[in-house]
Amino acid sequence: MDTILLCPACGHQNDLDAVYCNGCRTRLERGKHVTHEEADDLEARLRAAARRRRIVRWSVVASLLIVVGGWIGFQSLGGTNRLIAPVSVISANPTQGDWPMFQRSPSHAGFVSDAVPIPGGQVAWRFETDAPILSSPAVVQGIVYLSTGDRRVLALRANTGELIWEHEVTGPVDSSPAVAGDLVFVGLKDGRLLALAKSDGALEWEFPTGDLVYSSPSVYQGVVYIGSGDNNLYALDAVTGRKRWNYSTEGRILSDPAAHQDVVAFNSQDRHVYVVDADTGKHRLDLLTAETKGAPAIDEELVYVADTRGLVLAIDFSKRELPFEDTARWVRTQLFVWNLVDTLPPPKGFVWRFRNPRESFVGTPAIGNGMIYVASESGSVYALNRSDGQPVWKFTADAKITGSPSIAGQTLYVGDTEGVLYGVDALTGEARWQFQVNGRISSTPVVANGMLYVASDDGNLYAIE
Repeated sequence: MDTILLCPACGHQNDLDAVYCNGCRTRLERGKHVTHEEADDLEARLRAAARRRRIVRWSVVASLLIVVGGWIGFQSLGGTNRLIAPVSVISANPTQGDWPMFQRSPSHAGFVSDAVPIPGGQVAWRFETDAPILSSPAVVQGIVYLSTGDRRVLALRANTGELIWEHEVTGPVDSSPAVAGDLVFVGLKDGRLLALAKSDGALEWEFPTGDLVYSSPSVYQGVVYIGSGDNNLYALDAVTGRKRWNYSTEGRILSDPAAHQDVVAFNSQDRHVYVVDADTGKHRLDLLTAETKGAPAIDEELVYVADTRGLVLAIDFSKRELPFEDTARWVRTQLFVWNLVDTLPPPKGFVWRFRNPRESFVGTPAIGNGMIYVASESGSVYALNRSDGQPVWKFTADAKITGSPSIAGQTLYVGDTEGVLYGVDALTGEARWQFQVNGRISSTPVVANGMLYVASDDGNLYAIE
């Protein structure tokens, strides 16, 4: 019966007179003499065994990938830190005629959609304090709430300026109050966040952070968010003051957090804008910026932030940066530096940018009429197309601007350092109105119930009708 020689290493069939295996070049002194039928049977069994080993090996690899991928997703989605719901759903969301917090809403749009007439230019009343006012007022249900440089938080009648109550604090206050439910929230330079009774200013609760608080609180869906000089953003139950979570950065957080849907966005002095999960505080995105002198603003799809080097960024807050993506982007950046690749990787969530290196943008972008409005320290205000960031118009004031613009209907309001308050056509950029106050305008113009409220650094709050 014909026989063949099997390789002892790989099982390949060879002629009887072969010295080396035709398959793996192993010497054949120890080769086995078998019939063709035995060789075919053995080869089939070897192939089956090899196939089983491959199945087991790839099953293990796939299982590991599933476990690792699931762990990354679980961590990124905040699954390990899902918290019980806050005890209330109170928010500083505006109703018609009100302006309950900095830039009017938790999203910082700074926009009143109603057809609001331009003021006639008469001072209805003026409330004088003993130090500069560096915060913006809140107006809710006919009451103006104001934090002052002479160590007070005040409630005034919106139509007359009559003092209703005052709450004395430990120092000058830069934080703008936020009003939600039956509470008024304000941050202090002694590091505390206060919750005061809206009715009489009595202290309901306080929360100590680790450093000064310049940030203005944002109250959204039962949670109050506040930044601190201790590099942390805090999320607290708005009714009880109990801490839900904190998010740490490498710089102080002086910016006012913006909240919308399931995210919170804020700037840090480590020169990043952060987007985190509102419920858990888990990281979603962060993008590099220059120094910022304002806060982010959010609409239904994007976060907008402006910095002092003339950059405006639009960021898709629905995106999530997975842990390995940051490392991959760093590697790609190094390759770009060494001219090994032609382009830098776009940051996760990046949608568009507007850049004018001759400008230093200040304040918080305002959102309305399909546009994004940003002010510059030079005295310019830019209107950018919301969809692509292309400039639509530019308005130039007579002096520097240091604060945020606001919009009522089709009129944009902004103040300069010479005390001039401007009313500008929000669609064309044409000047329509102006009003002179004493001192530098130091607050965002607030429009509520047919009245325009603005503060100055000579310690006055003006109500203009």
